[in-house]
Amino acid sequence: MAATSLSIKIAPEMEDYIRARSTDMRIATTCEGPLIFSVKTSTPKPTDHIISVGERKVYISAVQAPYIKTIDASMLPRCALEKRKRY
Repeated sequence: MAATSLSIKIAPEMEDYIRARSTDMRIATTCEGPLIFSVKTSTPKPTDHIISVGERKVYISAVQAPYIKTIDASMLPRCALEKRKRY
């Protein structure tokens, strides 16, 4: 997995979300489009692009990377959105 220079922006609320996690994250391809998961749920692949957010790494699927302009809350899985509404 090589670190790559990508011109992907990160929404401020997502920077906070990523920094607050206890694991690195991965943006993976799903039937709902690109979603962000813990690497415990979606393990990184050798072809992933890597960006750093504080001490965390975000692995981005090589399939999704050319199409992503901004990492924003639309990439959160529904279960994460439901948890955020409760708090």
